[in-house]
Amino acid sequence: MFRSELLKLRTTRAAWIVAAVAWIGMIAVQALTVSLPRLVQSLGTGSSDLPPDVAAELIPDLTALTDLGSPALQRSILDLLALGPGSSNVGLTVMAMLVLGALIATTDLRTGGIVPTALITPSRPRILAAKAAAGATTAVIIGVGLIVLTALGLFVAITITPGAELALAPGEVLGSWGRGLAVLVLFTWLGQAIGTLVRGQVATLITVGALIIAEPILRGIVSFIGGGGAAITDWLPLGLGSLASVGPGAGVLAGPEGLGALGGLAALAAWVLVLGFGGLESFRRRDLA
Repeated sequence: MFRSELLKLRTTRAAWIVAAVAWIGMIAVQALTVSLPRLVQSLGTGSSDLPPDVAAELIPDLTALTDLGSPALQRSILDLLALGPGSSNVGLTVMAMLVLGALIATTDLRTGGIVPTALITPSRPRILAAKAAAGATTAVIIGVGLIVLTALGLFVAITITPGAELALAPGEVLGSWGRGLAVLVLFTWLGQAIGTLVRGQVATLITVGALIIAEPILRGIVSFIGGGGAAITDWLPLGLGSLASVGPGAGVLAGPEGLGALGGLAALAAWVLVLGFGGLESFRRRDLA
């Protein structure tokens, strides 16, 4: 079953497109991050439209925020979700993983391939487990490519910045990559759980798209109304993934304060378990045809 599911992913364009989107998105974010110091420098040369007094006030703060030798920015470069400095967006990697999981769950239902699969393997939990294992394997493969790109991005950032050096301990670098891989797998499973619950491929992709669009907007509205304090929206899955990958400095789109990266990872896993169990029960009770 597992090899069959992997073969389906390897021989369809969708999985390759998802991987390409994740990798191209990472390259774009790395290029933008590395170029930020030069963009800030251009503000102080008079080539921008900013008034001189405004530029003089902003440049010191912006220079500190875009310092490629700072630990915070280096953590941002190593982030496999490609959220970028500030992490106030969802990121193409998150979108790609959710779509990957959704396609794994719904493609067989759309094409009718789930019926012969169920005849060969009557155990429906085994079918979902094989799909989950194939999705996790694909997510890890995509994640390894992202690790290579982040390592190259960090190398370039340190090389082009005078006096800069690696500001993070090796354990912190490996921990960031390890958590990032775990988050990629969890987002893939989250997309699969949503697809198993919704069943229809178009409806599933619309649901995933609505989640991607609505969560940041909802968090921003609630944060504005509540004055930036703790809110129930802090426990939504995309923010928890950001917190798990980057840590407490994840920025606007992050989980509850004080939860920590491992806490965010555990909370995201809880989302996956709840929705996954619901998807399993739905898959067991409903007709496949």
